[in-house]
Amino acid sequence: MNRVLLVSVWALFAGLLPGIVFGQNGRGAATDEVVFRDPFTLKLHVDKENYYEESYDKIPYIYQGEIYLFSGESFGVDVDIKNNKIVGLKYRKDPRNSNIALRFTQEIKKDGSQLMMLKIENRLKQKLYLDAKMTIPGKKGIYKTSILPVEPGLSSYESWPHPIVQLVLANLRLNN
Repeated sequence: MNRVLLVSVWALFAGLLPGIVFGQNGRGAATDEVVFRDPFTLKLHVDKENYYEESYDKIPYIYQGEIYLFSGESFGVDVDIKNNKIVGLKYRKDPRNSNIALRFTQEIKKDGSQLMMLKIENRLKQKLYLDAKMTIPGKKGIYKTSILPVEPGLSSYESWPHPIVQLVLANLRLNN
């Protein structure tokens, strides 16, 4: 029987406006228009017998230069560049013609284990650097994780051996 892993602390972390939850350090790009997801319920496979489930109201795709991803999502981001710096990000529902295409999934293996995977397609003419943070079911806090730079015109795959409630891509830049 599957058990729902609900951690009350997640109401504090993931239910608040992501800009408050993850903080703003003044770096990164601003957005002209905030596009919100429709309310949804996130369900993550934890192991053979357990899963994590949480309902969300309005959560933006992009807010104050940070991109918020949940498992099962695929969308695009258009980038505004001035003086070789990223100065704006805009959500695109259809990733096919965007500057950056993102896909974040949870893969379930035959043995019951799982893997979180992020695909980043960089359609810009410059190398893309970015930072990332995540929240994890059953753990308090926000954790930094590394993302390798993505070469122009190429795709990059990142994976994690544990479920991720929310992945935040921040500080997008064209040089390190």
